[in-house]
Amino acid sequence: MIGWEEILVIIILALILLGPEKLTELARNLGKLYGEYKKAKTMFELEMLKASKIGDEDFKREVEKKYEELKIDLEASLNRPRSNQ
Repeated sequence: MIGWEEILVIIILALILLGPEKLTELARNLGKLYGEYKKAKTMFELEMLKASKIGDEDFKREVEKKYEELKIDLEASLNRPRSNQ
C-alpha cells in the first residue's frame, strides 16, 4: 500500500518533470477517463442485471438504482465548467 510520503514524492517528481501546465492537463485527462470508466461500469452492471435471472421486483429496484446513479453522473459531467482549449 502506498503511504502519504510516497504519494507526496510522486507528486513533487511529477511537478518537476512535467511542469504545472502539463500536470494540470494530465490530471484533467485522468479525471475524464475515470468518469468514463464509472459510466461504462454502470452500463455493464445494468446489462448484467438484465441478463441475470433475479425476481422482477429485485430487478426493477436494481435497474432504477443504477439508472439514477448514471443520471447523476451524466448531469454532473454536463454541469461541470469547461476549460477554454
